[in-house]
Amino acid sequence: MTINRIDEGALECETSDGLRLGFPTGINTRRFSSADTVSIRNSEGIIIDASGTTTSWPIEKFIEYEGDMVAVGPWLENSRPFDDVPVDLKMISRLLPAVRAIRAAGYPLKGLYSRAIRWLPDGGVLIYPPKLAAWVLELNPDNETSLAREQWVHPDLQGEAAWSFTLGVLAWRSLTDVDPFADETGEARRERIRRGALPPLDSLTPGVDEAAAALIRKALIGTEDEIPTLEDWEGLIDLWRRQGIVSDLTDVEISERKARAARRAGTIERELSTRRWFRKSGWKLFTAIAVTGTVLALVSAPIRKALETPVTAGMTPMQVAETYYGAIDAMDSATMNDCLAKKTGKDDIRLIDTVYVTTKVRQGYEGLGDPPRASDWIRDEKPELPAGVWPWGITDLELKELADGRIEARYQIWTPPGGGSEGGITAWSVSRTDTLSFTKAKKSWEISAISRITED
Repeated sequence: MTINRIDEGALECETSDGLRLGFPTGINTRRFSSADTVSIRNSEGIIIDASGTTTSWPIEKFIEYEGDMVAVGPWLENSRPFDDVPVDLKMISRLLPAVRAIRAAGYPLKGLYSRAIRWLPDGGVLIYPPKLAAWVLELNPDNETSLAREQWVHPDLQGEAAWSFTLGVLAWRSLTDVDPFADETGEARRERIRRGALPPLDSLTPGVDEAAAALIRKALIGTEDEIPTLEDWEGLIDLWRRQGIVSDLTDVEISERKARAARRAGTIERELSTRRWFRKSGWKLFTAIAVTGTVLALVSAPIRKALETPVTAGMTPMQVAETYYGAIDAMDSATMNDCLAKKTGKDDIRLIDTVYVTTKVRQGYEGLGDPPRASDWIRDEKPELPAGVWPWGITDLELKELADGRIEARYQIWTPPGGGSEGGITAWSVSRTDTLSFTKAKKSWEISAISRITED
């Protein structure tokens, strides 16, 4: 048998029966020998032609090449790697029929591993065997040579929601030319995704259609019941093709939006850097730095607000409200401060600081992980949590503008017992109804008063 490498994701195997296409798994022979290769062999690949018709690409055998195992199947002439095609509207349009076919056939894929997909010259695609692709990723979750090097997969989602996330990443890249999650890999990327650490799309691509930006954002960081369906994506792509989704803006508007993006990105990076630093430090240092940081943050907040343009600049009151509750969910007290007028909402900020500091201290000496997002925990059907771990965040948020200009917010707030301290209440969540009043400050709208009703 003669084997030639076509590119990073494919081999040309010349056998006695003719040419065959090989998929290099990146898994060495010893590790592969312990796998259930019978089950993996039965996971056929998928060929979706330009019309959406699906046929199979079976694994005929496994061979060894340069110390790694290769899955060998029927030859496909002139196939090209996924990365060989620019990330643009045309690519997304070509991919969508394949995603629909995969959904209809019920194939077990959690989004797109780009090394597991190849473009075919007739406009179709080949997707290598899903079970094999998932298994390769499981064995090499952070290996730079594995499928995980390609970053279109959500760490938790499955099914249609996972594919919506993949389409969201590609749409973001098409509009901005950058990765939505800062080109990070491994656990750092998973953390950024779960935290929803994402700047506003319209600040990176000024003039993008609001509805389109909202759909893409929900695909990337929305709760499972918010994530767009494939039908939603079809509607967006149709609009994108017909009239485009980015309007022209003046140079002043573009400059303002880019400045806002830079400020928001700075806030996100500071928050993530702090969290990552805490995880690597000893618990005594956790306590000292966390308490000092909390005091300094509370003291310096008025000075910072006076000197910096808030991230809420240019937002409507409804957008400020959405940003405020999103910041509570993300434990982002800096953004909360930007939403609030002086002396307003300080109990909320103290709660965030208390839960955050207490969580990090306990991580240091008990080895606990971050509290799960309540929305994720509910989506996963409320799995049992380790002792001492509680869900955190806001769920079931409903915002309504009242006739007098105030905004009513109804939601569930999930906190540890006692709001982060030991002991205290045993209930995990309470229902709240907030009525927000607003004033127009020099630089932005601010929440000037919060009238709150709490129900157990």
